[in-house]
Parts: sequence; structure tokens; C-alpha cells
Amino acid sequence: MAGWAVPLVVLVVAVFGVQATLYQDCGSTAEIHDFTLTNCDIPPCVVHRPSNYHVNITFTPTSDATSLDTIIVATILGTDFPWPGPDGCSLLEGDSCPLKAGHKYTYSAPMPVLEEYPAISVVVKWKLRDEKDKVHFCALFPIIIV
Repeated sequence: MAGWAVPLVVLVVAVFGVQATLYQDCGSTAEIHDFTLTNCDIPPCVVHRPSNYHVNITFTPTSDATSLDTIIVATILGTDFPWPGPDGCSLLEGDSCPLKAGHKYTYSAPMPVLEEYPAISVVVKWKLRDEKDKVHFCALFPIIIV
């Protein structure tokens, strides 16, 4: 396990409990209440082809925003590959854009794992970014596609 992983595991379990998926924050500006990937508490998350998973994020932004984009990057052997990310506003449960600072939101996005994907280890960077390029949520988490 990487040197940063053990303290991260202890910290995230203490803060979020065992329902949350462990991740490395990569620059979130919002208050993050919960991050989960279907069937994964402790990375690396093993995902099976073909399957559908969900990424769920509960957060409270610290600033208003009129739009929200999902930015997904897969890093494979040191090379970044962008994945198509859906519009973030359409994935807010029971809410929509614009975002209001101080209001709690729940974002739920599908993460399909297609049969065509190779069996490989990947580090995923999942970001929610607004129209001003402000990153409200950013997580790094490893997955193993089998």
C-alpha cells in the first residue's frame, strides 16, 4: 500500500465511516459529506466487465455556480485518457443548477464498465467543475477492471 494510503484509510474511515469509498482528494473546494462507488469501500475497487456502477457524491459548495461539468480522466501506466463525462447538473438528485453556496447536493452518476474495456489497473480522477473552472469535487481512486 502506498505511503499516503494508510493515513488516508484511517482518516476517511474515522470521518465517513465504512459506507464511504476511500479516495484521495485532489483539490475539492466544496465540503464533501460522502463519496461512494458501488460495491467498493477500500480501493483498489474491483469492477467487472460488463457491469454498471454508480458514483455518488454528497457535497455542499462554498460558492454559487450556474453549471456543473463532470470531468473524468483515467491514468493508465502514466498516461491520461479522458473518459466522456455527463453533464453534472442533470445528475443532481432532486435538485438542478444553479448551485447555491451552503446548500447540500447529492450527485449520482452511472459508471458503465463495458465488455470492450481491457482487464487493467487504472487510477480514476473524477471532478465536478463549474463554469468558472472552480473544482467543487475532485477524487483520485484506483480501480481494477476484470
